[in-house]
Amino acid sequence: MPDIQSSRDPRGLNLDEVGIQRLKLPLGILERTDSRQMTVGTFTLAVSLDADRRGIHMSRLVEIVHALAPDFTPARALASLEEMCQREEAAHARLEVTFPFFRRKQAPVSGSESLVDYTVSWVGAKHPATPSSWSWILSVPVTTLCPCSREISLYGAHSQRARVTLTLTPRDTLDIETGLDLVESHASAELYGLLKRSDEKYVTERAYERPRFAEDLARDIACALRGDPRFTHFRVAVENFESIHNHSAFASVSSSP
Repeated sequence: MPDIQSSRDPRGLNLDEVGIQRLKLPLGILERTDSRQMTVGTFTLAVSLDADRRGIHMSRLVEIVHALAPDFTPARALASLEEMCQREEAAHARLEVTFPFFRRKQAPVSGSESLVDYTVSWVGAKHPATPSSWSWILSVPVTTLCPCSREISLYGAHSQRARVTLTLTPRDTLDIETGLDLVESHASAELYGLLKRSDEKYVTERAYERPRFAEDLARDIACALRGDPRFTHFRVAVENFESIHNHSAFASVSSSP
């Protein structure tokens, strides 16, 4: 049969990326306990295209991601990047997957169990003559309580839900829970799926005792990461969904490249 994708293109223009995106597949992710959590991943796979080739073979990318998804690990994803370059005869490759990651958490007083979901992405890239690089991107919901509101008010203080987006580039393998624990440990309070009255009292009072600006939270997390030999790069971005304003407050900081 004719192979139209492999025919020569006369326009003389390289394409930075060609591929597939928004492909949803069942995804198996390793937890800290080495058990595998089944979730749903949304994938993007892309490769570069030389000027003399008209197109790539999209089906090859679909085959690669179908083999990867059920037993996903960073090591297997890096191997998939190499396979993408080889099978598509490409110099560059990019693979991304975003998925909900669930943790079973116990309420702080009653011990009631519930699930909390986090949005997690794995992003990897392959470039010519350099090792493949990859990062986790973790979206972590937390509570922050305003230090200024607590200081100036006769009673109470305004608090809000916040989102911390933490990008981590590890030197080696890293479980997702390590990043989640780091963020939650520095927030005014962490979130739970299920709280009894005794738990709600505890969480409310804990947040009051641990006031944090968006600036504070970004700096605290960055200080914990700064100089940590497990990471080559990090970025911390905090967004407070303000409870007394119709806008958000944000702060971000990155390590030196």
